[in-house]
Amino acid sequence: MGGQESKQDGQLWQMFTSSEKENIHKMFVRIVGSQHALSEPFLKKYAPSWFLPKDRLWSAMSDCHVNTGHVRDKKLSEDQFGGFLALALKGTYAEKAEILSLLSGTVGSQVHMGKLYQAVFSIVKSYLELSSSDSANKTWKCETGDEDISRLCLDCLALQSVPEDGGTGPQGGSGGQYQDSYEVEAWVSKSPLFLRMFDRVMYNLFPVIDKDSIASTFQSFLPVITNVDWSSTYTILDIVSISYLNHHIPRQHQATWRLLYSNSIHGDSFSQLTRFMVGKGPTVMIVKDKDGHVFGGYVSESWEIRPNFYGDSTCFLFTLKPRLGVYMATGYNENFVYLNQGQETLPNGLGFGGQLNYFGMWIDYSFNSGHSKAKPKCTTYGSPQLSGSPEFVVDHLEVWAVGPEKKKNDSDDEDDAKTSILDKDSGAKAILELAGRKHHSEGLRELREDEEMTDEMKRKMNTIPKLL
Repeated sequence: MGGQESKQDGQLWQMFTSSEKENIHKMFVRIVGSQHALSEPFLKKYAPSWFLPKDRLWSAMSDCHVNTGHVRDKKLSEDQFGGFLALALKGTYAEKAEILSLLSGTVGSQVHMGKLYQAVFSIVKSYLELSSSDSANKTWKCETGDEDISRLCLDCLALQSVPEDGGTGPQGGSGGQYQDSYEVEAWVSKSPLFLRMFDRVMYNLFPVIDKDSIASTFQSFLPVITNVDWSSTYTILDIVSISYLNHHIPRQHQATWRLLYSNSIHGDSFSQLTRFMVGKGPTVMIVKDKDGHVFGGYVSESWEIRPNFYGDSTCFLFTLKPRLGVYMATGYNENFVYLNQGQETLPNGLGFGGQLNYFGMWIDYSFNSGHSKAKPKCTTYGSPQLSGSPEFVVDHLEVWAVGPEKKKNDSDDEDDAKTSILDKDSGAKAILELAGRKHHSEGLRELREDEEMTDEMKRKMNTIPKLL
């Protein structure tokens, strides 16, 4: 593969398999035709319309560290083309950060944040265009605009607002407008969601890698939904928010979602909310307040009515608008989730984190009102105030079950026979807990499935209704 070769070209080519090297050769020939070298006009003609930063692609390819100083007559050899692909497709965090910085038009080691933001925005938008044909995407019907993409870019770059564009050097912009290249590398390494988007864009732009080795990159961030008639309802979620949220829930719950409750379908009713939500496994709740803020929480186990907090450290709170943010358990306490109703001495409603009457997120039993109190932050999740104001009015609320739905079968019928009456009547269970009475059936749950109940065990089970 003749042509001028940089010192690292030989090592970079070893990153590719034999079939991948052959794919690169065929692609190079297809792009350059009979010219034997790659020039900017040929590359621009090759780049598809969905790849938005195409005007920067040539400079990224010719100025990357394996090619800079070795380009003759503004043309790249096949070896140099392959060297760039090695960085873009199989590179380290530092090498992919370099490509991204070059796509932003950076000069030297100082990266202008306004231009970097534009490059990140272009990559995300290119990804959304590519993934729009994924089977999971087709099960959703929701709008996604530039403002939604912007929220993801700001989260990836840890920026409070969109930085100003322009500037010709470190002295050309306002304070904080530039970052060193190693800082760009640091946030790339901490942004797995964006990195997967970057990888998929590059893999589609230059489809030379063996598909089996990159199959996970092509898996959609979106879950598949099967139980929603979009002609009769809607969601407050957009594609970016769904991708962001689904990326943060446990992997085993990411493949499928099912709509359990939406006040646009079931009405503004707390009793309806609990009816459709309790006992349905892990869920995601999304709330929109009258100020337009969108936020919510993930619960790792089934909701149940009880007079105290429960859950585990995989529960979390999040905000989707006006900013993206996920707030995991701090370990300060175990006040993860709370659900209660019909009580005179305890709060009636639904809450995440904090403490009674001072929750990180609270939906009152009246349904229409709630609060998010965090001064300075929620002790359980470290979250700030999620809503537009500490006391908020609910505009829209929806709950999604996440993960595979348990199918009813014969073994389930057998399990039902062993279920305590306290499981079937959560209110009775709550009364016993408040009274300090022991749940006599709890110890029976430890039986192995293949064990037979003794007569004594059956007698104990029969005494439970008398306790109530």
